[in-house]
Amino acid sequence: MGERVHISYNIPQQGRIVMSKIVVVDDEKDMLSMVEKILTTQRDYEVLKASTCLEAMVLIDVHNVNVILTDMKMPDMTGLEFLDRIKERWPDKTIIIMTGFASIENAVEAMKRGAYDYITKPFQYDDLLLAVDKASERALLLDEKQYLQSELHKYFGVMGLIGNGREMIGIYNTIKNIASTSVPVLLTGESGTGKEVAARAIHFQSKRKERHFVAINCAALPETILESELFGHVKGTFTGAIRDKKGLIEESDGGTLFLDEVGDLSPQIQVKLLRVLQDGEFRSLGALKVKRVDLRVISATNRNLENAVLNGTFREDLYYRLKVVTINMPPLRERKEDIPLLASYFLKKYATKYEKDIQAMTDPAMQLLMNRQWKGNVRELENAIAKAVAVSTDSTIRERDLLPNEAVTTNEDFKTARKRVLIDFYKTYLTSALIRNKGNISKAAEECGMLRQSFQQLMKRCHIDQN
Repeated sequence: MGERVHISYNIPQQGRIVMSKIVVVDDEKDMLSMVEKILTTQRDYEVLKASTCLEAMVLIDVHNVNVILTDMKMPDMTGLEFLDRIKERWPDKTIIIMTGFASIENAVEAMKRGAYDYITKPFQYDDLLLAVDKASERALLLDEKQYLQSELHKYFGVMGLIGNGREMIGIYNTIKNIASTSVPVLLTGESGTGKEVAARAIHFQSKRKERHFVAINCAALPETILESELFGHVKGTFTGAIRDKKGLIEESDGGTLFLDEVGDLSPQIQVKLLRVLQDGEFRSLGALKVKRVDLRVISATNRNLENAVLNGTFREDLYYRLKVVTINMPPLRERKEDIPLLASYFLKKYATKYEKDIQAMTDPAMQLLMNRQWKGNVRELENAIAKAVAVSTDSTIRERDLLPNEAVTTNEDFKTARKRVLIDFYKTYLTSALIRNKGNISKAAEECGMLRQSFQQLMKRCHIDQN
């Protein structure tokens, strides 16, 4: 019946291997024995058998079960009642329904209520193995995400930084090592890579976590307003200053001040900020008295500050004060192995926020995410998932849910809009196939299930260079 396959999931940075445990629920002993034999001889699954739903719930409660395979008709309760009880108590469990052909309608209803998949009796061995393999893969990915997030929580005390690639692990270790100090940190990287999330992780792991984390975007305000926001002012200093105002630097006393887009500070504010970093002193606008503060400064930029120093637009002494420790946040296109983990996190976040029962994403939808370049990085990915959850009418995110908003909001006629969206998809799909096959068109076409000639015609249509 085929080669024996070992199913496991490895988290590289921890060397942690998780095996799949499956509870099989059926009141027919022959069926239980047959399913157990298939799953243990053709796979290395650990199978736990139950002849009633209540017995199954005891097993689920005692053992770390990944997948539940249950018959639709049981003696102590219906399959839908059993499903509802599981989802109420263990919402993340992965459930497959077994049903006769005449009860497919109930199985579809079960999937709407949160079941992952269903198979009809009598089934072929391969059908059972395929369904269980896919369910197990999903369950183990969920387990990995929960495990990794718990590790991140232990490291930083906050959620948000997600990823288990080499670059992200390096960032986690750096943050862990410097968090307890008050050393200034400069976060670099493209917009949307998570610089503010990293800054919050540093703060909430530090001894300052009980005090304020104060963030300001230095590029978002005109110079005069930004100066007042940072340093505060006294009453009557300028028109509209009807009362004394405490600035963000003073608000940050004992805590952390996060200066986003620090490269946009004017020369005048740079001088005043340098004094804060050197001496812990500042003066509010219009004030005669100098105030002292004890704060940590974390700054961020998507600009090249070294070039700004050479061009004379950024003070060299301030630059070296800010970059005692530098952390570069990599663009998402350079850590695509983290996309499934990020997508799963955002899916759960927005399904909860929008009160939708969406717990999974189809393989083609995930492949679409993997193939995109994500110029807006993690922020763009998060927005794409949020939009997909909002527009989805199913319990699973599909490719159509991830199509660009332009396909819906454009004033173009239907045919023009459809053509544009399809061209974008084809271009991403074909380019990804070519990259995987190192530019070999024949191999890429074969992988995609296309004739070489059809593949080349589509490349030409999408203006993809063959060289």
